[in-house]
Amino acid sequence: MSLRLEQSQKQVLSQKMIQSVNILQMSSQELTDYMKQEVLENPVVDLEIKEPMDKEEDRIKKLEWLASLDEQNRSYYRYDKEDIEDNNGMNNLGNRTTESLADVLRAQLLGKGYSDLEMEIFDYIAQCLDSRGYYTAPLSEITGQFQVSEEKAGECLEIMRNLEPAGVCAGSLRDCLLKQLEGQEDSELEQEIVSNYMEVLGKNQLHIIAKKLKLPLTSVVEAVSHIRELNPRPAQGFDNGELLRYIVPDVTVVKFKDRFEILLNDYSCPVLHVNQEYLKMMKSDCDQDVKDYLIQKVKRAEGIQQCIHRRSSTLLSLTKCIIDAQKAFFLTGEKALKPFRLQEAAEIMGVHESTVSRAIKGKYLQCCWGIYALSYFFPKGVSQPEDEDSVAVLQIKQKIEQIIESEDKGKPYSDQRIAEFLKEQEIDISRRTVAKYRESMHIANCRGRKIFA
Repeated sequence: MSLRLEQSQKQVLSQKMIQSVNILQMSSQELTDYMKQEVLENPVVDLEIKEPMDKEEDRIKKLEWLASLDEQNRSYYRYDKEDIEDNNGMNNLGNRTTESLADVLRAQLLGKGYSDLEMEIFDYIAQCLDSRGYYTAPLSEITGQFQVSEEKAGECLEIMRNLEPAGVCAGSLRDCLLKQLEGQEDSELEQEIVSNYMEVLGKNQLHIIAKKLKLPLTSVVEAVSHIRELNPRPAQGFDNGELLRYIVPDVTVVKFKDRFEILLNDYSCPVLHVNQEYLKMMKSDCDQDVKDYLIQKVKRAEGIQQCIHRRSSTLLSLTKCIIDAQKAFFLTGEKALKPFRLQEAAEIMGVHESTVSRAIKGKYLQCCWGIYALSYFFPKGVSQPEDEDSVAVLQIKQKIEQIIESEDKGKPYSDQRIAEFLKEQEIDISRRTVAKYRESMHIANCRGRKIFA
C-alpha cells in the first residue's frame, strides 16, 4: 500500500451561499416568516414590523411613489380604488358566500321535530358531501357509524335530498339533474333524456336521441337547452372551508409615456436591524466569551441583511429583463406575449439559469393588465421548420380559439382542419397537438361544439 498526493478541484457550497439561495427563492410572505423566526433565535436582531395597510393605504403608497404619473396611470389607480369600493375591500370573491353548504342544510332542518340522532345523521351526511355537493358513500357507512338500520339511513338521506339547493346530496350527475327536473311542468322529455341518454348527450349526438325517441330534432334541441340550464354542482358558490389566498405582488410595473418604472413591493415586509445596544456591548470591556457570541450573532444578522439586499437586486434586474423581452406585452396585453427562456434571461443578467429559476419561484408581478406569476413571462415555444424561431404556446392556443370562434357551429372544424389552418399561418403542428391544446382550454371536439338547428 503506497501513499500518493493528488490534486483535484471540488465545488463546495458555503453556508452563506446556501442561505443566499434559500432567501432568493422565498416569496414575500415566506421571507417575512423567516425574519420573524430569526428574531426568536438571534437576540441581537430587531424587526421593524410595518403596520398592515388596507387597500386604500396601499393605493396611496403607490401614488406617493408615483407622484409624477401621467393621466393614463392615474386612471389605472383610480380604477384600482373603484374596484376596492365595488368589492367592499375583498379580493375577487365574486358571488361566493361565506356560509357553508352544511350550515344552509342544517338551517332548513332545524325546528322540524327531528330527533337528536337524526340531526347527527344529517350533520354527518352534510360533512361527507364532495366538492360538487354529492353524497356518493354507501349507506353502510351511516349504519355502521350510528348503529341504525339501512332503511333508517335511507330515510335520512332522502330527507336531505329534498332540501335546497335542488340536487344536493345526489349520488350522481344523473340523480342531481333528475331531482331538479322533478316537479317542473312539461319536463317529461328532459327526464327521459337524462334518465336514458346521458352518455349520448355528453357527446352532443342529439340526432341519435331524436331518432331513438322518434321525435323531431327541434324538440330534442329545446329539451337539451333546458337541461343545460340546470346546476350540475349544487355546492358551487358555498364556502368550502378553505382560506382564500390573497396574492401580494413582489414587483409592480408602471407604464409611463416613454418608459417603464419598477416598484419593488418591499414596503409590506418587515425590516431587519441589528440592536444598537448589543453593538455597544461588543465594544465595551465585557467578557470575551460574551463578545465572541455577540460577534457571531451580529455576523449572522448582517449576512441575512446582505442576502435580502441581493434578493431585491436580483428581482429588480430580472423584472427589467422581463420588461425588455416582453415589451409588447406590457404595451398591448397578453396576445403579444413572446417565447422567452430562462437561459436567455440568465445570459442577459450574467447569472446561472438556476438563479433565475429560484428568483421567479412563488413571486408575482403587477401591471396594468393584472397580476401574473413571474413564470408566466417564460412561455414554452413550438419550433418552426424553416427558421429556428418559435411561437409561444399561448399564442397558438389563442389562434386555435379564434379559428373555433369563427367556424360555422352547424359544421364545426375538426382538429385536422384546424391544424391545416394553422399551417397556412406557418405554424406547423400535428392534429394530436391541436387536440391537446384544445382540451387544455376545456373546448369540446367538433361533435361537442356542433349546434343543431
